[in-house]
Amino acid sequence: MKIVTPDYYSRFQCVGGECPDNCCIGWEIDINDEMYEKYMSFSGALGEKLKKNISVSEDGCRCFKLTENERCPFLNENNLCEIIISAGEEMLCDICNDHPRFHNCFGNLRETGVGLSCIKAAEIILNNNEKTAFTESDSDEKSYDTDYDEELLDYLIQVRAVFIEILQDRTLTIAQRAGRVLGTSEKIQDNIDKGQLSDIILYDVFPKDGIPDYESCIGLLKELIPLNDEWTEKVNTLSEESIVRSVEILHENEAAAEQLLVYFIFRHFLSAVYDYDIMSKVKFAVFCTAVSYWLANGDLCKGACLASKEIEYCSENIDMVLDFSWTSECMSTDMLVKMM
Repeated sequence: MKIVTPDYYSRFQCVGGECPDNCCIGWEIDINDEMYEKYMSFSGALGEKLKKNISVSEDGCRCFKLTENERCPFLNENNLCEIIISAGEEMLCDICNDHPRFHNCFGNLRETGVGLSCIKAAEIILNNNEKTAFTESDSDEKSYDTDYDEELLDYLIQVRAVFIEILQDRTLTIAQRAGRVLGTSEKIQDNIDKGQLSDIILYDVFPKDGIPDYESCIGLLKELIPLNDEWTEKVNTLSEESIVRSVEILHENEAAAEQLLVYFIFRHFLSAVYDYDIMSKVKFAVFCTAVSYWLANGDLCKGACLASKEIEYCSENIDMVLDFSWTSECMSTDMLVKMM
C-alpha cells in the first residue's frame, strides 16, 4: 500500500475530556461486527452495561444507545470513555478508534486525513499559514479490491495535483483561484464525457455582475437532514446581508479559505473515479468552503466544523449538495466564483 497524508496529519491528537465539542455527544456511534462479538463476550459490570446499551439502528447497523441528552452511555461525567478506562483503547470500535480520521482507499492507494468535523482538527488545518503539502509512505497493508478505471484514477490524481497547485497560488485572489479550478474542471468534464483523458489546459471562469441567488442556497441548507439543533439555528439566521458580510471576511482571511478548498478537494475529488463526475466534486468543494464562512459568525473553525458535521458525515446530505450543483443556477460556475 502507498499511503498519502497531509503534512498536518501527524500533529493531530485527541484532547479527550478537554474537548469543547465532544464527538461522543450527538452522534450515532456504529459498532463494527468484530468488535460487537467481543463486546458480547465481555463479563462483569462492563459486559452487562454493553449488552444493555447496544441497539440496531434503522439502517440495520449496531450502535450504542444514546442517553436522553444524546451522550454515549459510556461517556462518564468527566467526558472520558469508560470502555478505555476499563478495557483499554484496543477495545474501541472502529469508528471511535478512527474518528476524526478518514480513509479513502483505491486498490493499493490509501489516502488518510483528519476531518473538519473535529474542532481540534479544524483549528490545526485552518490556523496553518503554510501551504499544505502531502507525504507518501509505504505500508505492508493488504490492498483493497475496488471496481474503478485505473487509467482514470491516474489521470484524476494528476488533475487534482494541478488543482491544488492552483489553489495554493498566492499571487492570485481566492476568487481567481476558484475560478481557474472551476473553469478547468468544466473543460476536463467535457472531455471525460466524450471519453477523452486530455492534456490539462487551464481555463478561467469569471463572476457575473450582481449578487448570487443566496436565497436558493439557504433553501438547500434548510432541506438537508438536520443532524443537530445548532445547524438548524444557524441556518435559520442566515440572510443575504449576513452572507455578504461573511464574503468580506473571507477576503480578509484567504489563507484559511485556501486550506478549506485544498481539504475538500483532497478528501472528495478522487471519488469521481466511480461516477466520472469531477465537476460536482469541485463545486462541492467551493460551496462547502463558502458555507463554512457563512456559518462562522466570527469563528471560522466552528463554522467549518458545523458545516463538515452536517454535510460530510451524512451521505444523503452529500448527495443533495452534489445533485443541487447540477440542477440549480445558483451553483453555476460563475455564481460560485462570485461566492468567493
